[in-house]
Amino acid sequence: MQRQMLVLCLIAVACATGAQASCKATLSAFSTQDATILTQLAHVAEFTLQCSNSAQPSLFAEFPCGKVVPVAKVGDSKYQVSWVEDIKQGSSGNVQVRLFDEDGYANVRKAQRDGDKISSVKSLLDITVPTKSAYKGPWIKAELLAAVLVGGVAYFAFTTKSKVQS
Repeated sequence: MQRQMLVLCLIAVACATGAQASCKATLSAFSTQDATILTQLAHVAEFTLQCSNSAQPSLFAEFPCGKVVPVAKVGDSKYQVSWVEDIKQGSSGNVQVRLFDEDGYANVRKAQRDGDKISSVKSLLDITVPTKSAYKGPWIKAELLAAVLVGGVAYFAFTTKSKVQS
């Protein structure tokens, strides 16, 4: 009886390790372009996932801040993940997003419960999302520039008038 249980456990372990597929992602990204009247920047990453075993797993994403969120499935093998950040903390560059399948997410939750680091959990795939900084408006506001120009013209007019009258 114990041998049968041992063999059954070994088969289950072999099947579980064989279920892990190697996956590749084709990525396209979008970031908010104009932030003159916004308080937060939005970033969206849409990717097509191609796994060696043709699986289409449910995915979860972990961001560098440590937040783990579900990934939306928007089509056949197409996924989308998005996040927002404050304009003051937003910058251009690359954001490393770790993707987990359901088993990996269970391991992430276990690590969180045990107080371990999430970085110790093996991810299904890591994607690098390029982000761009948004236009935050001109360096000098138009009202300030107009006021300075009016002041300069008024100064020039009064000094010229005083030189002509003297």
